[in-house]
Amino acid sequence: MKKITLGEVPLVVPVPIVLVGSYVDGRANFAEVGDVAIAGIKPALVMVSLAENHHTMCGIRAAKVFSVNIPSTTMLDRVDACGMVSGRVADKSAWFDVVDSGRLDVPLIRECPVNLACELLREVQVEHRCVLVAKVVECQVDEMLLEDDGGRRAIKDLQAFDPILYGLDNRYYRIGDPIGEGYNEGGKICANPVG
Repeated sequence: MKKITLGEVPLVVPVPIVLVGSYVDGRANFAEVGDVAIAGIKPALVMVSLAENHHTMCGIRAAKVFSVNIPSTTMLDRVDACGMVSGRVADKSAWFDVVDSGRLDVPLIRECPVNLACELLREVQVEHRCVLVAKVVECQVDEMLLEDDGGRRAIKDLQAFDPILYGLDNRYYRIGDPIGEGYNEGGKICANPVG
């Protein structure tokens, strides 16, 4: 099959949509962000990329902490609105039930199934983008999304979690059906997996 060159396009899909929160001038503010990724499990690290002029960046730079709130599809209208207007002109905290993290002074959105309280470790400037590397200090998950998995708590399945996904076609999506199990499917072609 012939490949077509699109140029400088970071076509990694789907993109999880999150709400990055910080306190700015004493008020909770949230930015809709799709540029987010896991940077490590042990230690628990995330990376977030924001435009340097985001209002939320003022609070992150001042306190060196922020939250990553992972919304469900039922919140799509409010989440999308967070990407349409700046916290400089709208009080986005009025759109959510905002609570404080137990460990850090960061705003969490109660309606979001998952909330991460993060401590900023590094900020890297790349052109007009601020790439933030942060340690997850606390992870809060709605109890109904968890099950016991051999003595530890685990997410039941991503369909129950129902996160908002974004395609670079400017449309939002939701999780589909599971198609396999990690470190199991490859056994069909890999007789001696490396541990």
